[in-house]
Amino acid sequence: MGQCHCHRKRKDSQELTDVERAIEIVINNFQRYAVKGRKECLTPNELRELVGQQLPHLSQHVCSLDEKIECLGDPDEAKLEFGEYWAIIGEAAKGCRVKK
Repeated sequence: MGQCHCHRKRKDSQELTDVERAIEIVINNFQRYAVKGRKECLTPNELRELVGQQLPHLSQHVCSLDEKIECLGDPDEAKLEFGEYWAIIGEAAKGCRVKK
């Protein structure tokens, strides 16, 4: 997967949008927690650490998130690619509802 190639400013000198910055952060967090020499994959333990540190409020309200992590296999050896991580984070986000 490599590094995120987003740039702080686009060619027309406009700042990244909020959504573009959010995507960049999601990518950078994946890469930061995929520390075992496999920048393309997370282990279930790495995902659990990421969720615990970066999504503490979300994980409290989405009990199925921990169940999904448990189903991934060996906590230190199973490999979770970015697309699978993105899908899990998306599923977790569905549990959030912003009250107005």
